[in-house]
Amino acid sequence: MKRILSILALVVCVSTSMFAQQVFTLEGIVDPEITDSCYNIYLADENFHIQDDVPVACVPVIDKKFHYELPLDKMTSGRIRCIFPGGELCSAWIDLFFVPGETATLHVHNGNYDLEQSYNYKAKVSRGVWTARNATNWQSPNLPKIKGKAWNDPKQESRFHPYLYVKDVFLNDTETVLRLVSDRHMQNMIIGSKSLLVDENGNEYKFVRSLMGEVDENTGQEVRVYGGYYAFEPLPKDVKAFRFYNSNGFLIDSISPAPKQKKHKPNFNLNITVSEGIGDSGYLLMMYDEDETYNTQIADFPTDKNRKASYSMYMEKPRLVDVFATFPDGSVCTHCMRFPFVPNEKAELKVMNGSFYLSGTGFYKQWGMADELVENASKYKTAEETKAMVTDYLKAHANEEGCVSYYVMYKVLPLETLVSMLPESMLSTEFGKKIKLKAERER
Repeated sequence: MKRILSILALVVCVSTSMFAQQVFTLEGIVDPEITDSCYNIYLADENFHIQDDVPVACVPVIDKKFHYELPLDKMTSGRIRCIFPGGELCSAWIDLFFVPGETATLHVHNGNYDLEQSYNYKAKVSRGVWTARNATNWQSPNLPKIKGKAWNDPKQESRFHPYLYVKDVFLNDTETVLRLVSDRHMQNMIIGSKSLLVDENGNEYKFVRSLMGEVDENTGQEVRVYGGYYAFEPLPKDVKAFRFYNSNGFLIDSISPAPKQKKHKPNFNLNITVSEGIGDSGYLLMMYDEDETYNTQIADFPTDKNRKASYSMYMEKPRLVDVFATFPDGSVCTHCMRFPFVPNEKAELKVMNGSFYLSGTGFYKQWGMADELVENASKYKTAEETKAMVTDYLKAHANEEGCVSYYVMYKVLPLETLVSMLPESMLSTEFGKKIKLKAERER
């Protein structure tokens, strides 16, 4: 039941204050024609809000380079503003996340910049944002207070930009305010001044003002954590649904009040056992959408003193999840353990050095047995014998979702061949239909 960890080039989601103090390093490189003489450094408060009235440092530019170090025990944000020869403070600035134990290399050009960042810089930023949101329940004293009817966590369909979504809608007589959020914290988030809302009847409502967040340019770090607040002409009081068109070319469709959620007891359990000799101190989970095209973080939890960890949740449908190990310094493993979370099942995950074992009830027992067969065949049989064994095994277990899922996940057989071997009773299920669709797309 051994499976090599899957390599995944993802931005993953650091606790805000659970690590020992480490140094953040900023390395700056300015283009030859840039005349900046030094840079003011400003730090945010605990809610990522920056007041740039008093700098914490002024760093000189020497031989077209500047250097700044700051000991931190949690992620924060900072602002860099240049001072021209003669002492004039530049009207523009650069906002960055300052991350304990990481180095960010900033290349300053005329009117723009590039930022070099390591995998773990990005990973710690994503973890830090996720943790801040959850620790504060998405609240900060710096957020605007808006009167009116509120739709919290509304239903919606995000298109062309799957990581941008509406967190809240506020409706009153004078304006409609959207709280817009992105879950890709290192990517551009630009809300255009020509953006529109469109109701069910095709009526348009123009952008009016920003209550919090930049317009027609990249948002700052505070907005990347808590979201930006953008006001439009007021929608009708009886509006049932509407669309948001960003003038930069993407759409959020079918925005409507969230249905009332029933409280459910968890029906899925994951138990993790960490083998001796590896440094895992916790795990974070990244769950994919139903189309398995993008994912978002849903959990970040530590191991206990016995090197065990567990997680429970309620699910209505199976969903693909990546499980990442985290380490004592806050860094995140570059490899993942990928498998479906299935309702009404218990998964037992044993993490090894570079591999993992998956077993458990029903679905996971089927998965584990298929994994064991495939591994043993590939180790001890010829290629021809292995092909015959894995084919015969699938024929005998083609009605088991756990077995079939394993074969699909690890491409044990060509997908078209696999589909041809499945009985109609399997292909007619929602699970089987997804596999058929996947096979058709691969043709």
